[in-house]
Amino acid sequence: MRYILIILIFVTSIFASEAAEYFLKSENNKVFCHIGQYSYKMLTQKDAILANINGHDYFKMKDRNLYFLSNSCQPLTGKKELIGF
Repeated sequence: MRYILIILIFVTSIFASEAAEYFLKSENNKVFCHIGQYSYKMLTQKDAILANINGHDYFKMKDRNLYFLSNSCQPLTGKKELIGF
């Protein structure tokens, strides 16, 4: 059981960093972040920066004091895909 949990944590950490890597590749790349139950925000490098706080990646809005955990955001690409949280 312990090994299964370790493997699941490892796989989860791989997928959690996908949005941060995509965000940093280009200024035009957008990430779609989940704010509340029915609220979402689209971020680009013009609107936000990537901040590392206590070993976790956060998207910080430049004009506001809002932080979004990187695993609550999903890369928004040009292809059609399911957006799920």
